Formats: sequence, structure tokens, C-alpha cells
Amino acid sequence: MDQAINIDIGTSGIRAQLLNLTDSSVLRTAILSRNPLPGANVVDHMDFAINYGQGIAHEILVSAVNSLINNLKPENLKRIAVCGNPIQLSLFEGIEIRDLAFAGKNALEKLHLKPPERDGHIVSGNKIGLYADVDVIIPPSIRHEIGADALAMMIKTGFLDTPETCMVTDYGTNAEMALKVGDRIYTGSAAAGPVIEGQQISKGMLATPGAIADLRLSGGWQALVLDEKLRLVEGPRIDLRNGTFKATGYPAKGITGTGVIALMYAGLVTGIIKPPHIEGNKIRLGKEITFTEEDVIEAGKAFGALRAGHMTLMHEAGIAYEDLETMYMCGASGTYVDPLKARFTGAVPATAKRIVQCGNTSLELAKDLALDPDYLLYLNEMKKSILANHIMFASSPIFAAIYIQEIALWNEGMPLEKYNANLERSGVQPIPQKLQESIIERKYERDIREPGKSLEIMESEWGLIATIQCSGCDTCVKECPEEALSREYESFKINTERCLGTACRRCEERCPEKKFSISDFKLELPESLKPEQ
Repeated sequence: MDQAINIDIGTSGIRAQLLNLTDSSVLRTAILSRNPLPGANVVDHMDFAINYGQGIAHEILVSAVNSLINNLKPENLKRIAVCGNPIQLSLFEGIEIRDLAFAGKNALEKLHLKPPERDGHIVSGNKIGLYADVDVIIPPSIRHEIGADALAMMIKTGFLDTPETCMVTDYGTNAEMALKVGDRIYTGSAAAGPVIEGQQISKGMLATPGAIADLRLSGGWQALVLDEKLRLVEGPRIDLRNGTFKATGYPAKGITGTGVIALMYAGLVTGIIKPPHIEGNKIRLGKEITFTEEDVIEAGKAFGALRAGHMTLMHEAGIAYEDLETMYMCGASGTYVDPLKARFTGAVPATAKRIVQCGNTSLELAKDLALDPDYLLYLNEMKKSILANHIMFASSPIFAAIYIQEIALWNEGMPLEKYNANLERSGVQPIPQKLQESIIERKYERDIREPGKSLEIMESEWGLIATIQCSGCDTCVKECPEEALSREYESFKINTERCLGTACRRCEERCPEKKFSISDFKLELPESLKPEQ
């Protein structure tokens, strides 16, 4: 039986499937629940690679993919197809990424950088560093800022074929989004941050078994928890007003991004949460599971980035919010979240008349390529016909004007009336006071449409190691907010998937002897993760 593998290299995790080329069926699925590179978002990953060596970043990422291939146990493997944003795919392939770090031509010329071609192409797995020496199919980027994952969300949702004004967003750490008005397409990428994936929340976790992923009102608030097959089942009952819970149903371990949205919704509609404050300072969700005022602030930053991104695209397109007909939601968060609750928090446009939840489109595009390599020619031709206006939010004055108001709204308690008044003074439409009645369509039960006979969620066992001769005060270990650093005698180890990367660097900054440097660390890969030779 000839087989192939399709892989989605995402900012918050990596998903891979083993395919039967005879009947196009999915045999097995394996997931790394976190991206193995240090950092909480794609900018952190790029920053780590630039500051500490693209070679080591490439090696970490390829090692992670090798572990997934090993777990899937392919036989007679013919090819591998991948999908992801330009930074992740460039790090995976081991090509230049510095052109992705700078928006201006002057910086590129100063560094004597010639951006590599990012058309769809095929490369040898052995050349990349994979144990499987087969063809690896890499899809095109539309532009260097608009990657294959953005192309996937436009193609696999039907966005490109929808005649009316529509929008699509891949809900995740990087939040790629696009707006289509007639034949014009406007794109952007809002750094929503790891809250959307349940990270940087005090008791947050990724979408794995035991994660609270939703709340529903049923004689009180009932938490819905992901079980071992990532299905939503009943969990603890939560009394927001009294700050108590009753442990029932599937045991909860923490809360994921969609659960944060649902909890924020519940707190806002009941008045328990009045940003940035919580009545009683915190909400109890389970034994040792609490949601704090610091978590409200972090959630507000994510909601604000998403809404500011959506509003900026509509402003640049010159349309009224009410002109938006259809909103397509992609990714795990876009699949599992309740769209009505997300709309209440601002994560989904308030005026969309139809909301469609579409699952993991990046994995699906990789699947199409794995099953039919000739599809790559079609994607390269399609790339030429997509005329997208890319809005760089980091340099957009409109995005800045909106996001400042979002921060004031969520983190400083500014009234909505003041928010809208400030927007109007900046020449931006105020947000609607009333939510549009919406038709909700959920295309698939799970974000991974066909998991096959088994779905295994893996955690990485490798890390970075270094020998440092110091006093052993453990200040660096104690200061690590994600408990990613450990020490045994003079041997230090960083669990890369938990490390917040160069955006944190507390380990380096707090070392009283100034002996700790991440640049001294080398990759350690256990023998257990290597495939049989």
C-alpha cells in the first residue's frame, strides 16, 4: 500500500496524518500540542532563529517533524506535503528568513539580502534533514507576507468563490485574515497572541483532554470539557456569582482559548466581569483552576487585536460594517468556539449575517497536495491571479488608532461610548451597538476533519542543553514563568516548546553572575524519538 503524509506546521502546534494513496483515506493522525520552537508566537520564533541561529531553529523544527513521522510508522512512503505560514515553512526548509523580518526595502539592501523565491516547489526530504528521503511538496506564498496557510483558508472555505462581501480568519496565535469585496482582496495578520490557544492564562492549556473549551447556561453554567477524543463533554458546574464549582462529569485540568472566550462572555453578560476587574477578584473553575484579573487583561489584548484587524480591513476597503455578509472561521479555535460568544467579545465581526466554521484548512491543503502533487502547478498559477492588498498592521495608523481604544476598553475600563467617540474622531466607523442576527453553519465536528483510526497527541521530549559552571543559585530556574528550565549540577536543560523565547529571557537577565546565555545551548534529541534506521 503506497502512503503519503500531510503536515500542518502551525505556530501553536504541528499536525500530521498518514494517508492511503490507493483510496485517499486517512489512516492515522499525530499531533504535537505545541510548536517546539521557543516563543509564544511566530515573531518570537523568527526572533529566536535570527538571534540564536537559524540552523538550530531549523534543526529543532525538523526534529519535531521527524518525531511525528516516526509516530505515524509509514510503510512504502511516497511523499510528504506541508503547509504553514512563510516563516514556519522557511525555517523547516532551512532557507533565508531575514527578509520576512523587515518590511522596508532599505533594510534588505543594507543587509544585502535577496529574498528567496517562495513559489510552490518540491525538495528532497534528505536535503531538509528528514529521515524519510522522499519528495517534500511545499506550497506557494501569495506574497512574502501572505503564506500558504492564508492561501489554504481562502481556497478550502469557498471564500474565493463567494460572490458577496465576505471575510475569513484563521483563529490562532498569528490570526491571518482576509476580506473580499468584489474582485478585491485585502489581507492582514493580527498578532492575537497565545491566549487564543489557551496560553499566557494562569491555568490555561492547549486544546487537549481535560481542557475547558466552552460554557453553556443550563440551570447555571455548565463547563464543557474536551475528552480523550477531543469531543466536548460535560465537566464541572460553575457558580460565577458565588465563586464556587461542583466537580461533575469529565475532570477539568485547565482552560483553553475557546473556553476563555466562553468564560469572558459569561462573565460579561452576568456582570461578574467588568474589564479589567472580576467581582471577587477571580473565578473558580475547578480544583486549583482559577481565572484572574490578569487573565482578563491578557484576553482583552487578544480580542482587541482581532477586532482591530477586522475593522482595519473593512476601513481600508471602504465598506460599512453592515456590508459584511459571510464570515468564515478556520483553525482549531475557529472550529470549537461558540461564534455567538466570540462575537460578543469582539473576536468575530458583529455584523456578519452568516458565520461558517470550517476546521483546519492548512492541513486539508497539505492533504490535497499529498494526494495529487500536480495540484502544486494549479496553486502556482492561482497565486498569479490573486491580487491581494496586504495591510501591514504593525505600520498601519488605522490599526494603531483602533487598538489603542481596545486596550483602553479591556485593560483600563473605558466606557464603550467613549471608545466609539474616540474612533469617530480618528475617522473610523464606531462599532455597532446591536449584534446582527446570524446564521451559524458548522461544517465539521472537529477541526481535523478525518482523524483516521487513531489520533495521538504527543509532547516533545527534546530540549536545549548546556553546561554552565556557576554557583548553582537557581535564580534562572526560579524566574522561568513557564517552568521550561531545569538544572542538574552544572547541566542546564530548556524544554523548547515551553520556553517563551527572546520575548522573555528572564533566565539571562536575572542571572546574578551573568553567566547564563541561551546562545551556549545545543540541541538534545533522545534516541527514543529517532526512527528505526
